[in-house]
Amino acid sequence: MISFIKGDVPPFIKMELETLFQKLSPLIKKNTQYIIFALPLLFISVFNLIFFLFFGGFSNGVMAILLVYALMASVGLALYKESKHIKKQIRSLEIEHMVKRIQKSEVVNRYQKDNYITVIKNNPRLSLHTFMSFLAEENERQKITE
Repeated sequence: MISFIKGDVPPFIKMELETLFQKLSPLIKKNTQYIIFALPLLFISVFNLIFFLFFGGFSNGVMAILLVYALMASVGLALYKESKHIKKQIRSLEIEHMVKRIQKSEVVNRYQKDNYITVIKNNPRLSLHTFMSFLAEENERQKITE
């Protein structure tokens, strides 16, 4: 579970966020692994490519090393681009889960549900905060109806 959840978050919100993160955790793990391998490959290979190109000259031995570093850079760049693709996939799954959860609610009226859904879709950076606001409102309405 992500560390910012362990603060002063009510249990009903914590439970919903745990289900969301359990759904996303395989993709988050994959994204993290790609980034962990991509960034060092990119930095090391680009640094060494620049170093050998400017200070190494163009002998036969250096050309083979340059080819290896260029290959490392291309693998690192491919992993980095794949991690960006996975990050977009995570964001879309996150929004999809939130929208389905909001639509599933029977306590909040249709007008409020539509407002929350449009805010989540129009401003994905604030989607988690909006979803937490929805959960708080839903909990308040459940307390009133009980």
